[in-house]
Order: sequence, then C-alpha cells, then structure tokens
Amino acid sequence: MLPFSSFEFFIIMAMFIGIMAGAKFFLSNKYYKLVQAVLNLIFLTVVYPHPYHFLLLILYAYFGTYLVSDVLKIKKKFVGIVILLLPMLLVKFDIRFHFYPYELNKIISFAGLSYASFRIIGYYMDKAPGEKMTDFITYFNFLAFTPTLLIGPIDRHARFKVSQDNGFNNINSENVIIGINAFVKGLAFKYIFAEAIDRYWMGHYPAQSKDLVDMAHNMYSYYFYLFFDFAGYSFMALGIGKLMGMNVPLNFNNPFVAVNPQDFWRRFHISLGDWLKDYFFTPLYMFFSRKKSLKKYPLTRQNIALLLTFMLMGCWNGFKFYYLLSGFLFGLYSVVHNTYVVECKKKGRDIMFGNMDPRAIKVVSIFIMFNLVAVALYIFSGKCPL
Repeated sequence: MLPFSSFEFFIIMAMFIGIMAGAKFFLSNKYYKLVQAVLNLIFLTVVYPHPYHFLLLILYAYFGTYLVSDVLKIKKKFVGIVILLLPMLLVKFDIRFHFYPYELNKIISFAGLSYASFRIIGYYMDKAPGEKMTDFITYFNFLAFTPTLLIGPIDRHARFKVSQDNGFNNINSENVIIGINAFVKGLAFKYIFAEAIDRYWMGHYPAQSKDLVDMAHNMYSYYFYLFFDFAGYSFMALGIGKLMGMNVPLNFNNPFVAVNPQDFWRRFHISLGDWLKDYFFTPLYMFFSRKKSLKKYPLTRQNIALLLTFMLMGCWNGFKFYYLLSGFLFGLYSVVHNTYVVECKKKGRDIMFGNMDPRAIKVVSIFIMFNLVAVALYIFSGKCPL
C-alpha cells in the first residue's frame, strides 16, 4: 500500500494521529521521535510494498554519509553526491539503457526512491565539515516520515528536526484546525477536481494526437490535472503532518497567477524550486564564478547555471527525450527572463512593456507564463507528438 493510494491508508493515518494525540498526555517531547519512529517503522514493514528495500536505502545513506564526510573526509562534494546517489543513478540509467539484471532492478527500484534521494543529498550538502552526524532515529524519521514518503514535499533536515523536537507541543487546537483545513483542501483537489478533469476532460482526447484541437485539450487539461493531483497530495501531507505535530512545508501557492519563471517556482512545487536553487544552481554558479574566462560575465554565469539546473531536473525525472526537452524549456524561460531583468536594470526602463499600466502588465504576464508552462508540461507528460 502506497501513501494516499487507498481508503485503508487514511484509516492507518487516523490511527497514527490518534496514537500521537494520546501519547501527548503521557510522554514528554523527548520521546516524540521514538513514537514517530515506531509508527514510521510499522508502516514500512507492515503495509509498504518494498519495506526492506527502503530500510536498506536508509542504512546505506546514513552510513554512506558518515563514511564520505567523517571517515574518508572527501572534500569534493560532487564525489560524495555520486556515492550517495548511486542507487538512484543505477535505476535511472537502467530505465534508459537496461545494463543490469532485472532482479537487481527490483531490489533498488521502489516508490519513494527519488524523494528520499533529494533528502539524502540535502542533508549531506548542509552537513558542515566536522559536524557530528545526526542521531539515527532522527535520520530515519527524516527519510521515512509516512505522509511525505512518496512524493514529498522535500523537507530539510534542520527544519524537520526543529519540528520533531517540538512534536507533542505542536499538537494543539490551532494546528488541528490548520491540519484539518489543509487535509480537506487536498482531498478535494485530488479526489474531486483532479478526478473530474481526468474523467470528463483529459480522458476524452487521444494522447499523441496531432490534431490541433486535441493537442490544446491535452495540453491544458494535463496542466490543470497535474496541479490538482500533485497539490492534492501535498496539502493532504501537510494536513496529516500538522495533526501529527510536524510542520510539513507548503508546496503549492496559486501557480496559475505566476507572472514570470522565478515567480512560478516560488508557487509550483516550492520545495523542489528551493532545493534546486540551493543544491544545484548555487553550487554551479559558484563553480563558474571561479573560472577566469567567466569573471567578467556575471549574466553569462547565471544563465549557464540556470540552464544546467533545469536540464539536470529533466535528467532527474529520467533520460527520456521529452523530460530533457521539458527541462530545457523551463531553463530557457528562466534564462530569457533573467536576461530581461538585467537589461531593464541597465537601461532604467521596462524594455518590453514600456509605460504600460502595471495592472495590464500583470494580466499579460500571467497569460504568457501560464501558456509557456502549459507547453513545457505538455511535453513533460509524454503526450505531445514530437
């Protein structure tokens, strides 16, 4: 049973919430992480489809991080990243090239691998040289927290630990109201809006159709479906997290009204946008800043780092052409917008809209961004007849 995939899962979550609420009256905060670990372990070992595979990944990641950072003391983060990402990299490459036996693929390929890998790398990158490893129970909970196990949001270890350390205190009337509201919103998004779009709109038009009307329906219906489906999961995870005493980060905030690429990633899959900025874009930009040939070209450094970041995002989804092209398009949007902002600052005026009314500029910008995103996601869906 995967998270949010069946009625039984919600029954289990209701039981977990009840156990947490009951434990609050008998235990102090220092025992919160132990209770959470027991509940996460119960879910993994009893109802998760590949429990021991996920547990092996946690062991590999924890002791792998300790090995590369504290024992071998590898200074080049890139080397450590490759070592820690080895399970996911093997899966991604095999999907494309089929270079190892199917039996091995079954062992290292399981639902939740990609999101666990995001969190593993986040912890490794944030861990300062010489800093003591976090305790294993906290690390286990960080990777295996049931509501965010499958599709995020992508939390940060430091934020997760603060929330965990205050766990029982966070179970209060205010957070219960917030949690219920978020859960109901997610439930409506996923099981009413996304389901209706799939059943009565998206499902009526053949994928890969070259008819322009079919393509338009496929493009817009997929964008709306993806948002309500994905945001639905995220709001339900946020709601259940609140009810269990954990502050799960907000992942979606009205992306349809984004006015530019930067604004879009502050609204759509926010945790991924922040993750890409901190662990891909910033290191890449710093790397290019050290190159003598690029010292005098800050805009070029930014644009190369932006494009590579989104290309890497495409690779992360898989080595299929439509993933790579979608990532390239998102990168291209960001490069064009970044160049536009720099040129406006240089010339002291808006080089595109001039003196147009700000309200009109906002409407036009939303329209343009909405359609650009729809095109990129249409390609990402694999339904576009390329």
